[in-house]
Amino acid sequence: MGRTGNNFGKSLEADILRWKAVGGGTDRDGNLIEKPKGLIEAELIDSICEKYGKLPSEVFAEDVGLLRMLDIVNKGRIEESNG
Repeated sequence: MGRTGNNFGKSLEADILRWKAVGGGTDRDGNLIEKPKGLIEAELIDSICEKYGKLPSEVFAEDVGLLRMLDIVNKGRIEESNG
């Protein structure tokens, strides 16, 4: 996960709307429609803010290694709840 700033453009917006409408489904070419990466990253930042009572600007000021570690922890929890 890198720091890309606010790269939430029209394409990401369209991808999120498509995923919400048919997430887990497939497109015309048979490709799986997955949750957009930008949404996953935004949800991670939002969950860190909520958990630690910080603003997004404070979270983005942290070292990217710390954010990667928290992302790993988050992914591990998701897998535990599914398995």
